[in-house]
Amino acid sequence: MRVWAVSDIHTDYAQNLQWVEELVTGSSGGAAAEGFKQDALIVAGDVSDDLATLEKTLQLLADAFAHVFFVPGNHDLWVRRDERGKYDSLEKLRRVQALCARLGVLTEPACVGGLWVFPLLSWYHASWDREPDVAGAQPISKVMLDFHVCSWASAPHLNAHDESLAAHFDALNEPAFSAALKQVEEAAASAGGVRPPVLSFSHFLPRQELLPEKRMLYMPNLAKAAGSDLLEARVRRLKPLAHVFGHTHFSWDMAVEGQRYVQWPRGYPSENRQRRNGGAGWMPLPLFDDAKRAAGDVDGSSGLAPQQSCYWSDMYRFGARDASNVSPAPWVTLS
Repeated sequence: MRVWAVSDIHTDYAQNLQWVEELVTGSSGGAAAEGFKQDALIVAGDVSDDLATLEKTLQLLADAFAHVFFVPGNHDLWVRRDERGKYDSLEKLRRVQALCARLGVLTEPACVGGLWVFPLLSWYHASWDREPDVAGAQPISKVMLDFHVCSWASAPHLNAHDESLAAHFDALNEPAFSAALKQVEEAAASAGGVRPPVLSFSHFLPRQELLPEKRMLYMPNLAKAAGSDLLEARVRRLKPLAHVFGHTHFSWDMAVEGQRYVQWPRGYPSENRQRRNGGAGWMPLPLFDDAKRAAGDVDGSSGLAPQQSCYWSDMYRFGARDASNVSPAPWVTLS
């Protein structure tokens, strides 16, 4: 069994939906033509804010893969114009989860083929950002649509400008998270302390080191709407072989304090065209392959794909990340 990973496929764009259709039929060639019927796919959020498009996309993937795991991203919980006044983002989350259950898409931890996959629900909070700001940068609430098209009307105590939303989403991981982690720990105890393979994923970022310095970003204040300390605590508690994330659309593969973090985003069509060969043949990442595990490897670490070369994470693997430098890069325009 292989485990593929992708995020931010944004099938609201016709080109991206076409890419999914070609991926699952094998018409895009490459590894897809071999078929995914024995494989699992991790989708780390941001598929579509339209429930019909989300359903079509997940149905295509569920028909092609043996197992599909999904956590919603911020875009998936936007309340569209035709939804306003009917329900808010919390109810939309429930509808997304119900849709996934109906399609057989997994949104809670599960063991497939001897490997555990942990989807981790999360939301960002501004206090996650502890690095110096770029002077003159636009407030994130003015440039990020979430603050205008996400609604929390059914829960007035939740506030997009404090930690309450992050805490609410984190709590939704229970009791499934703790129950599954207990099973992992019990399996390890019965195997002499060797854990079964574990992967985890979220839409948002667990650590700020997984984001370029603010001076490099078109939206220098992005870190105020990108990550969660509560999410990082779950990853630290879980200790997966790798944690997959999304949201920022930067391909990424690096270890921080011994923990491997991977982002493999499809992104918007304009972003994909900037890839080599205009993005032709781009595929989800084959993150784990059970067939490649070495003899005697119990925890599955030898089944992981080699570390991928990605522009930004390579930059910080081989050079220092200097958050104290807040002089904007030439391409950054401030208000």
